[in-house]
Amino acid sequence: MRKIIVSFLPLLVAAPLMGQTMVGVRAGLNRSTISAEGASNQDARMGMVVGVDAALPLAGAIELRVGGAYAQKGSGASEEGFGAFSLEMDYFQLSTLARIGTPRAGGLSVGVLLGPWAAFNLSCNASANVDLGELGSVSDSVSCGDDVKGTDFGIAAGAGAEVAVSEGLRLGLDVVYSMGLANLDDAPGSGKNRSLAIQAGVMIPFGG
Repeated sequence: MRKIIVSFLPLLVAAPLMGQTMVGVRAGLNRSTISAEGASNQDARMGMVVGVDAALPLAGAIELRVGGAYAQKGSGASEEGFGAFSLEMDYFQLSTLARIGTPRAGGLSVGVLLGPWAAFNLSCNASANVDLGELGSVSDSVSCGDDVKGTDFGIAAGAGAEVAVSEGLRLGLDVVYSMGLANLDDAPGSGKNRSLAIQAGVMIPFGG
């Protein structure tokens, strides 16, 4: 994991040498689930994702989007007559996504995104609400930070569009699916993170 982080550094150092860089600030909703055995009836967690990135031009229609974001992930399950359970995890996520898109000269640019990401767990909270029928219900919440791995990694793919609103400002909308490749803990079948983010953002040119 340390090697993944270190691999970002040359890209940031080289940014001023690669022409005009687009700096973006993005925010949106993150719909997350956990891929695990017996979790077919789980409830998705709706959280938020907020991040900053820099799009570094490489060649022609290809650029590299390097960024960091705060992302809420997790899942839950509920059953009538029993109650509900939820697992809420917050991450700081780094990504290096290749973007292949149409030129920005025409004002509107569309493209696809693909690349790896690595995430660091900031918090984990498990909650349960048990239905006791006529006696009411019992709720409890505990920290599960020591029960899940501190790091996660995976692959992200998506698509997006940008439009110019002025000479120095662009608006964008992205849809990105992130597939975790690591189990949440060391137990067999513990599951992997899955999330679908829809985020809007503003981009401004820097350098070049």
